[in-house]
Order: sequence, then structure tokens, then C-alpha cells
Amino acid sequence: MHNLKIAIVDDKENDFLHLQELILNFHEKNKDLCNIHIDYFNRGINFVEPFDDTYDVAFLDIDMPVFSGLETAKKIREYKSKMIIVFVTNYASLAVDGYGVDAAGFIVKPAKEIDVNLVMEKILKIKEDKMNESKVVIKVKNGYQTIKPSEIKFIEVNIHDVYFYTTNGVFKTRGVLKKIEKDFDNKKFVKCSSCFLVNLDYVDSIEKDDVRIDGKKLKIARTKKKEFLEAFLNNYQ
Repeated sequence: MHNLKIAIVDDKENDFLHLQELILNFHEKNKDLCNIHIDYFNRGINFVEPFDDTYDVAFLDIDMPVFSGLETAKKIREYKSKMIIVFVTNYASLAVDGYGVDAAGFIVKPAKEIDVNLVMEKILKIKEDKMNESKVVIKVKNGYQTIKPSEIKFIEVNIHDVYFYTTNGVFKTRGVLKKIEKDFDNKKFVKCSSCFLVNLDYVDSIEKDDVRIDGKKLKIARTKKKEFLEAFLNNYQ
């Protein structure tokens, strides 16, 4: 059973009410799969300032005045949020821009039941996969620590000390990077040097020979630069 806290962000209240009705219809037929709570925001800026990362899903109208749905989505990702984003739009062509913010899908207005049902099924699949994500177990000073790969920002090796920088803090163990990297998806985790294994989802920017993550600069080795840049760009296509 999944609890879904959903935000619908749309400047047109009638469109919100229509989408809400379709989502609640889906819930009525799938009560054994999820519980749903829905909140309404009539402006993108009202949703992200102040930002509440307790929402699981945001349905964003792309074509909103002043602060568009795409701008809202970019702001969500600036906060490093893993919130599921779905675009709602009058123009399907606009939804192409959503790939840059890792949107899970889009719905063309006026929303149709079949499209909403498909998106909701995909959302539940994403939640299920995240819940079942295999954890990595590492030996730490006082015992053992489990870590989900999606929570790891980057891994640093200093001689035989290994530091896991995660969303829940930094964990230290002993080992070598060559052995540790075998435990991780090589599409998401890529070496930028012999000392760093980077989760591409957490990269803020690449500036010359540096990768920036949470204000920290990690050096990119000359021999790794081409491979790392290609992997970074492919991660957002």
C-alpha cells in the first residue's frame, strides 16, 4: 500500500477540478494499492516557495503565467528533490522539454481518464521500484550500515578509506574503489577520477575540470573527462 501526497499546480481551477476527479476515480478503483491526498496550488511560485519536499508527485500545468510549469519543475530539481513530476499541457510538443527535468510523463488537456490511469499506474510502479531498491551494506566503525544507491551523491576513496556521501550523511568504511564500483549501476555511477565515483543525478554543474555537487568540487581526471561528459549528457536525454 502506497501513500501518495499529490500536488496539482494549475492556474485554471476548472482544469484542477477535472484532473482531481480523474485521479480520485483511479483511487476508487485501486484502494488496495494506494491512499491519495491532493492539494491545489494556483501558481508555480506558490508551490516552490517555500518548498515542501513531502509531496510524492507534482502535476504541473506547463502554460502558466509568470512562473511556468517548466520553471517550477526546474526549481524542484534545484532542491535535489526526487519528487515525481508529470506535466499537464494544452500542447503535447511542449512536454518534450520535460525530459531535462526527468519528468515521468505528460497529460494533454483536457485530461482523459485513460491517460490519467496510465500515468497513475506508472507512478505506482516508480514507488514500488524505489521501495524494493536493493540496499548496499557497508561495515562502519560501530557495526554495519545499509544505503540505497539512489541516496548516494558520490563516493570518495583516500588510500583505503572509503567515504559514502549520502542524503543521510557521510559514512566511512575500508576498501578500494575498483571493487566497490561493481555494486553500482554504471549508467548512473561514473568515475570522474581514480578517487571519485559520482551519482550523475546529483551533479549541479561541470566547470572546466571540476564536477560540482552540493558546493563541493571534485576533480575530473584528464583521461576520464570525455567518458564522464558523455555519460552526464546521456543521463539527461
